[in-house]
Amino acid sequence: MKALTCPRCKSEIVRRTRRKTAGERLASFVRVFPFRCQLCQHRFHAFRPRDRFIRTMEPDRREYERVSVEAWSALWRGQHSGEARVIDVSSDGLAIETDAPAREGEIVRLEVLPPGADRPIAVDEAVVRSVQPGRLGVQFIRVQADDEGRLRRHLYEVFVSRLD
Repeated sequence: MKALTCPRCKSEIVRRTRRKTAGERLASFVRVFPFRCQLCQHRFHAFRPRDRFIRTMEPDRREYERVSVEAWSALWRGQHSGEARVIDVSSDGLAIETDAPAREGEIVRLEVLPPGADRPIAVDEAVVRSVQPGRLGVQFIRVQADDEGRLRRHLYEVFVSRLD
């Protein structure tokens, strides 16, 4: 069967996402499922007659796949500030290793520097979603359009390098 591609950006980096409505649950009986592009964030439906999706006891609530990265750094500012190492990243958030204290719900500003980038990617607003010892999970709220495009390009490079 032909690889599934995003109808907007033509990327093959798509992920099945959870069904949100009764109509989507009904459509799955005729093998039409919801998907989300991991790069441009477009949500779409596709007919997949031969694909089998296994229901898990604890479904993954993430819409975007996080990928492990190396040598990405971050500088974040909120009620507390600090330097951090990016552990994994997606188009709508990231996880960082840091010893600086933070609390869930705190709004922070980030500057993320992927390797080889000439300038950091500025995340104007992000919310801390999870706090674990030495680690924070952060969801992006507002990223400037040009920086969002740069983030997607760097993510594309990471996804492609994983396929090789």
